[in-house]
Amino acid sequence: MSYLIVSLSCLSAVLLAPLLALAGAPAPMAGEPALVVAAPWSRAVDIARRAAVSEMITAEAPMGVLVIPEDAEDIHRLFDMGAWFVIDGKRIAELCAV
Repeated sequence: MSYLIVSLSCLSAVLLAPLLALAGAPAPMAGEPALVVAAPWSRAVDIARRAAVSEMITAEAPMGVLVIPEDAEDIHRLFDMGAWFVIDGKRIAELCAV
């Protein structure tokens, strides 16, 4: 029984760590790259296009897209259109060599 509890605790930590990292990420600034994270059943690119926010690169990822919001209203529109997270994307842009 104790092995089950330890195993479930470890599994929970592994599964929740990425979500906690996203939730704790800094908020994006206007004019700076932002990462839009969408639900698995929707496309982040479509959310960015419906919100009329310019995309930073044309390459697509299944659940994320890099955008450049012009103001705070752009960020609010992304959430209204279905984004789960909108976080600072400077590090991601550096990793993607953009």
